[in-house]
Amino acid sequence: MPSMYVNVSKMDQEKKDALVEKLYDAAMPVLKAPHIYTFVKEYETLYENGKPLADQKMVVINLEAGPTKVEKVDALAEAMQGAVQEVLGADKKLTVVYHDNALDRIAIGGKTIATAMAKKD
Repeated sequence: MPSMYVNVSKMDQEKKDALVEKLYDAAMPVLKAPHIYTFVKEYETLYENGKPLADQKMVVINLEAGPTKVEKVDALAEAMQGAVQEVLGADKKLTVVYHDNALDRIAIGGKTIATAMAKKD
């Protein structure tokens, strides 16, 4: 199951809910997964080169999902950038880090997904 870890500055619950919904809408057509879990980590202050930034314009998403082609990751990043700007403003920039997780590298309930799937065959 894909997971998104979203790092953003503090925001009210309504805006956070809207952001997560838009990010899900952007990711679903590319990932085509039955479930996408999203974890939001809000920070008080963003630092650059050891100094606090007055203007908090950065959003970072670590996305863990199955293998996919570069073109799909590009499309995903572009759609997610649009979602961030739609909710948070045109000046916001998104960094997406895509973790390509193969089914033999992820375990749920003590077994890798590849092993669990092989037993169903």
